[in-house]
Formats: sequence, structure tokens, C-alpha cells
Amino acid sequence: MSSRARKWIKLAVQVLVSVGLVAFLAQKLDFTEIKAILNRPGGWPWLLGAFVLFNASKIVAALRLNIYQRHVGVVLSEGQNLRLYYAGMFLNLFLPGGIGGDGYKIFVLNRQQGVPVKKLVLVTLADRVSGLLCLLLLLCGLVPWVGLGWHGSWSSRAAFACIVLTLLSFLIGHRLFFSFRFPTTLRIFASGLAVQLLQLIGIGLLLAFLNVSISQYIPYLAVFLASSIVAVLPLSLGGLGAREVTFFYCLNLLGIDPIHGVVLSSCFFLITVVSSLPGVLLMRTLSAGTKAGVSSKTIHH
Repeated sequence: MSSRARKWIKLAVQVLVSVGLVAFLAQKLDFTEIKAILNRPGGWPWLLGAFVLFNASKIVAALRLNIYQRHVGVVLSEGQNLRLYYAGMFLNLFLPGGIGGDGYKIFVLNRQQGVPVKKLVLVTLADRVSGLLCLLLLLCGLVPWVGLGWHGSWSSRAAFACIVLTLLSFLIGHRLFFSFRFPTTLRIFASGLAVQLLQLIGIGLLLAFLNVSISQYIPYLAVFLASSIVAVLPLSLGGLGAREVTFFYCLNLLGIDPIHGVVLSSCFFLITVVSSLPGVLLMRTLSAGTKAGVSSKTIHH
């Protein structure tokens, strides 16, 4: 079987999984109630705020990625890097899995700047892992306050131990694989936390839009972080369905009506899609730059 056929089969499986999960939720939820939630008057400014904060988080994430890229010899201005990042966001949603946005960025940088693919894969993977570690750190910090019914002192000690292990993994990993000095590692860590915090504040605005009680914000924020980990797995199309099902089961486990969580997750997915659409326009300039880079290399040789 050819590589292209495998990629299209993978895409088909992801689409089927997303459709199956959405169909499952459609049988479990009351759409009349969902319509009433979304039609709450005066709530749309909260949506706009969430959209702005989501894009702010992506700008910070692009800045963090550029720290890694410069370490392996990539020379990109922050503006160029941001255009490439948004093109990758678009492709992560709409191209067959296995090509994806990360693969496209690696392809462009390899063609334009001649940086070895192995190094680009390493920094891309490191960027993803560092983001997940920051996410896990915040999730561990929220777990004792979620209301799981565990013994308070036990859950606090377990959360503290997980936080320490996560921090050590972050520091040792960056020192071992990249020989980063502490100030650089601290910048990457602070950027990673900023990405997640901006998204959590955005989720808070979406909760305000959905008129969720402030007393329930922490469980929703914790489940959102857990759903972000699930969405990274290549099981569904852009995380569609996987996030929603995570909210459905986790909120049920916590004794909270899951309908607001499912709507929250769907709103977040729509914000992601709308934010990613400019990436298709930015791809034109990137493609032109790639062709120019290849042509110049040919002339040079």
C-alpha cells in the first residue's frame, strides 16, 4: 500500500470516528436545551473575547516554537514564523493525518533554509512535549480542587508530586537534549504556561457566555485541560468529538450536567476552525518562498 493511500485511509478513519462520536452525543443530549443555551441574549461579547484570547495563545505558542527553531539554525522573523504557524494550524484541521501542519512546516523550512529534517522533527516534537508538560502541570494544580471525593491531603500530596516530576522532566529534558541554559529554558516554560493560561481564561469567558455558575469553573477548566490531552491523540479530525465525549463522561463523573461542557467544547472547536482559516491565504506566500528557495539552491549548485 502506498504512503498516500495510508494517509487517506487514516483521514477516513478519523472522519468516521468524529462522526461516530458526534452521533453518539446527539442521542444523549437535548438540542432544544442547547439552542436555549446558545441563544442567551447579550452573551456574544464573551465569544469575541474568547476568540481574541485563543489567537493570543497561538501567537505566544509561535514565539515559543521559534526559540526551538533558532537553536537548530532556522532564521525566521517573528512575522514569518507566525505566518507559517497559522498555515500549519489550517493544515492540522484539513489535511490528511500524517501530513498535517507540523509536516508542512518541516517541509517548508527544509526547502527554504536547508535545515536537516531530523533536527526540525526534534524541535517540533520538543515543542509539542513542552506544551503538554505545561498543560499537565496546570491540570495537576487543579485536581485537588475539582471535587473528586478523594481524601484532601492525599490528593494534594499526589498533585504536588506530579508537579515536581513535571518540572524536573521539563528542566532535565531541555538540558539533556538541547543543552539550553536556564534562562532559555525559563523563557520556554513561561511561554508554555502563558499559552495554557490564555486558553483557560478564554474558556472562562466561554463559560460566562454559557451562563455557567462561577462555583463550577474549576471542574470545567480541569476537564478542558484533560480534553486537550485527548485531542492531541490522532483519533479524530481536529479533536472533533473526542473533546466533547471527554467533557460528557468527565462531567458526569463529577455529578455535573454535561450539556454545558459539550457546548463549550464545540464552541472552542469552532473558534479553532475560524482562527485557522487565514492560514490558507498565508500558504500562498509560503509556497512562493519555498519555490524561490529551491530555485536559488539550484542556481547556486
